[in-house]
Amino acid sequence: MRRLLTPLLACLALTACTGSQEDEPAPPALPAVAWEQVSLPLPEGPAGRIAVREAVACDGTWWLAGGVFVGDGSVPAGWRSDDDGRTWTSLRFAPRGYWAERAIMSSVACRGDRVVMVGAKSGGAHGNPRVTTWYQRPDGVFTDVVAPFSLFGGDQAVSVERVAAGPDSWLIAGNRTAGAAVWVADDERTFELVDDDPALIRDERLDTLAIAQVHDGAGWTVVGSGQVAGRVNRVPMAWVSPDGRTWERQQVPTSEGFTDLERVARTDDGLLAVGLRDDRFGTWRREGGTWTAAESFGRLDPDGQAFTGAGSLATAGDRALAAVSDGTAYALWGRLGDDDWREVEIPVSPTAAGEHVLTVGATDDTVLLVGDDGKTGRVWRAAWPS
Repeated sequence: MRRLLTPLLACLALTACTGSQEDEPAPPALPAVAWEQVSLPLPEGPAGRIAVREAVACDGTWWLAGGVFVGDGSVPAGWRSDDDGRTWTSLRFAPRGYWAERAIMSSVACRGDRVVMVGAKSGGAHGNPRVTTWYQRPDGVFTDVVAPFSLFGGDQAVSVERVAAGPDSWLIAGNRTAGAAVWVADDERTFELVDDDPALIRDERLDTLAIAQVHDGAGWTVVGSGQVAGRVNRVPMAWVSPDGRTWERQQVPTSEGFTDLERVARTDDGLLAVGLRDDRFGTWRREGGTWTAAESFGRLDPDGQAFTGAGSLATAGDRALAAVSDGTAYALWGRLGDDDWREVEIPVSPTAAGEHVLTVGATDDTVLLVGDDGKTGRVWRAAWPS
């Protein structure tokens, strides 16, 4: 709002301004949201600052992934809520590996009472993220899966994104030097790398990048972008698979400018994806296997120097909320019962910088906002805005 009002105030102050106040349409009011900040207990162990990254809900239980920064180091942490996000208890972790002991949990997915987390800690000779996956033992303690270094790292590593749950499998999207890749598991402990599928990896015409994924009820969909030979700007891409192991490409409408898909979620009618389209945030919908370009919203900051894009996407029925960064700061935008996207009032707006986070999760009734400004990790809950 401050950015919107500044040009108008400057204009009123200068006699050389042309036009009148009536020429400038008033910006729409932000949907009012009764955000309630909730308290997170500091986990047992050394005192430090709480970091929060992502939350998800299954069968009435919320799971929150994060960590605690202690001095120059860090330890894994997470929280659970069984009363719709009002009160939280700390999860217990029993790391076994050197990097697991220092990991920050960046992603969490659940299916019923089964939970998988992904964590990482940068280090080693080259400072690359050392990725670990985590499962919950029968006693409720989370422990890391002991896996070969080359599963997520090694000389072919590029990136490991978030984890998602399907009805009978788990999937992590990411990238290797050969292009887009996934890690698929039928249980919480046996992730298998798929980095040689012809539809996923790059070819002589197209370099591929996978960013996010969702299970649509029948199979997996991964979204991302591609770099076409001879074209400056990237194009949006999507892939589908019945089992996470064999893939097919889908056509996604593009534009002349930079375009990609960065988050994807289920809706009543199919899938909704959010990404970048030219100098705005763009949306796409898939119904019956066909992608169409939909609404655009917001503006990218041409002077932004940090992360630009969609940090998270939450849906409930035909409603949607997207946490996005314009390159300078995070904001929350929503499609709330119609096709118009509107900025939603939030109690915090972290700058887009390292270790700064804004993500959103939702059930049919409740929205959970997870924010980290690099100094404090905090969580708010509210009913869906209207």
